[in-house]
Amino acid sequence: MIGSADPRANRRRARFAVLALLGTASLALALAPAVLAETGPYEPGDTVLNGAGPLAIGQSYVAAIETPSDKDFFYFYVTSVGAHVALTVENLGGGGKASDIDATILDSSSTPVAGLAFIGDGEARTAALDLEPQKYFIEIAANEGYGDSYRVTPGGSGGAFGAYAQIAGKCASADAAVKTAQAKLGRAAAKLQRTTARVHRTRYGTPGARRSARTAHRKARARVRAERRTLREANESREPWCFIAQ
Repeated sequence: MIGSADPRANRRRARFAVLALLGTASLALALAPAVLAETGPYEPGDTVLNGAGPLAIGQSYVAAIETPSDKDFFYFYVTSVGAHVALTVENLGGGGKASDIDATILDSSSTPVAGLAFIGDGEARTAALDLEPQKYFIEIAANEGYGDSYRVTPGGSGGAFGAYAQIAGKCASADAAVKTAQAKLGRAAAKLQRTTARVHRTRYGTPGARRSARTAHRKARARVRAERRTLREANESREPWCFIAQ
């Protein structure tokens, strides 16, 4: 017991308790998940299927080309029409004297849309371009040599490097507009059927009844045409939002 009459025994037990607490704290730190600093280190995927992302403005990402065949892939979203994208890639060095890296922006079909070549040790290059809403990929690869670390810094405006939630929200709004337009077209079509039946019923009626029935029928047909046009526009508004893969 700590309250033992033997002071030396008490001191030994106290030291053991402190060491036990320190050991527990060290173990907890070792088992705690590592928190990725804003600038890395980072190891993105080596294909478009497992690229790292989505990249966001206000953050930078550091990784390295570790072998001659190593390729790093990132991805990002453009969430508005006519967004201005700025992508800066900086070679932080670490490879051979003549080593350098290339960076390529690819669209969702893996077609290159912009590139930065021969980025040497200590150099930084920026690709600036306007891009349509879509999911894009960035490929970083060695041009000559290997071992260079690099930093990727996104920038831009107007929906560049946006969150997928913005795309999903626009798709949901478009889907809701389609559903509303379909309901209105259904009601307009039902009214057209009723006015058509009314025209048939008044075929042998008074001239006034026939004129009234034909007027109602013309209005019903015009409404159906308008609602069909609205539905077509609503379906078109789903593009590209509802066709951008996450």
